[in-house]
Amino acid sequence: DRPASSMLPASTRAPWAVETVGEAAPVPEAVQGLMLAEARRAAAEASSGPLTKRINDQRSLQRWKKSEAHANILKYISELGDAVVGRRLTQECEARPIISTIVAELEAMSEWIDRIPPLQQAMRYGNKAFKTWHERLVERSHKMMSDIFERHGPACVEDTALATAELHTYFIESFGSPVRVDYGTGHELSLIAWLFCMEKVGLLVLSDRPAVVLRVFHGYLTLMQKLQTTYWLEPAGSHGVWGLDDYQFLCFIFGAAQLVNHPHILPSSIHDEELLEQAADDYMYLSAIAFIRKVKKGPFGEHSPYLNDISGVETWNKVVAGVVGACEG
Repeated sequence: DRPASSMLPASTRAPWAVETVGEAAPVPEAVQGLMLAEARRAAAEASSGPLTKRINDQRSLQRWKKSEAHANILKYISELGDAVVGRRLTQECEARPIISTIVAELEAMSEWIDRIPPLQQAMRYGNKAFKTWHERLVERSHKMMSDIFERHGPACVEDTALATAELHTYFIESFGSPVRVDYGTGHELSLIAWLFCMEKVGLLVLSDRPAVVLRVFHGYLTLMQKLQTTYWLEPAGSHGVWGLDDYQFLCFIFGAAQLVNHPHILPSSIHDEELLEQAADDYMYLSAIAFIRKVKKGPFGEHSPYLNDISGVETWNKVVAGVVGACEG
């Protein structure tokens, strides 16, 4: 059911290493299901609102992977990528007032970090000041959702209190665990679930999708990078060098989609440091690579081998296909 105008490939079988003839090489087992495993971790932590823990073991995880909800989330992710093909982060983007409201909330959350400095502690990772930041998030988020419904809510939602409680739960799950002081791709997936539900209840509409990626998701990514480097959150369920990144996943799908059919920026361009500096503000993929190079030391091929392999793929279409395939598991 992909849109007829979609410029992204429908197949998700393409590998992200060397191109092969005939059947595509399978996605490495260590990468398969990365987001799904993290989704189970995030779901297990949900402790408030109408949501209940439904993914608690391999059996329930496999059941979810066969569900309509799972298929809808993957379709939504793919269609968000379609919505930003050929679009830059810095170019004008139609944004309804609700987009501006969400972006303003993310910016306010970023300002909290400035007011809650990291504590002096022996361990570098897992700074406990993050717990204070997260407490403020929990205190604010329910009112934020209530305000969004009051200002932007459609009349078709019968029980706004129930919808607010559910959306509030997905939202607070999107920013890491205050218990373990960690963050990973499952938390990132919670944000996508929040955005998906926002669209399902009519708060967001199809025409918002470019702004959802270029303004909301990018704003979220920027906030999470600030949280990571301020409080040094532990990577939640990281696969180390066997994963795309310790913390993020979807920025590589959306960022590669932005670059589909770009006349001169190729997957191999991530090794051009001058180009990264020039174009990182325009393209999410390049921005994510630049951030990794900033926070990780040593040869790129050693600390990020899969991203390094992806740079050998010929086209961004195939990069999107390979990363979406890994997302599906």
